[in-house]
Amino acid sequence: MWLVLGLYIPLFLYAIFLDITGKSKKSAKFRGYAGYFSFVLTSIFFELPAVRAYQDHLVILFLIIGLWLLASLLTFRFNNLMSKIVFGESDELRKYTFILHGTMFFALVAGGGGYYKAAEYFSNVFGDAAMFSYFSILLLVGSYWMTIFAHSTVGIFTKFK
Repeated sequence: MWLVLGLYIPLFLYAIFLDITGKSKKSAKFRGYAGYFSFVLTSIFFELPAVRAYQDHLVILFLIIGLWLLASLLTFRFNNLMSKIVFGESDELRKYTFILHGTMFFALVAGGGGYYKAAEYFSNVFGDAAMFSYFSILLLVGSYWMTIFAHSTVGIFTKFK
């Protein structure tokens, strides 16, 4: 968490500096990269509870980190194809768009749909350990989704002039 905050705060302060000084018109490319890096850092932040939950199980831990790296590398490598899937621009790839966004929708609904009392209810019924594992896996699904989104849109962020 401190690593993510340590990277977010200077980025945020620099964006404020650009707004105050009026240099923001020349910094569209920087803003694009700032958006990209904020999505990547948020995906890392969402991955950390699962890393914490499974830190004693090395195989699962390496699987979690390996899948995140694999999703990052493959999406970054094929970002033109993945951007068509993420934004639904191609009719023949539309089924993959529904799968990608449906996975995140399922994770949001399974996590209580934003109802903050859902975690307390799950904790009372199933116990704290089961609730922590369950919600860390749901956040991990969100992390993978955000990683795919960030790396598939990197081509858009770098096309600013």
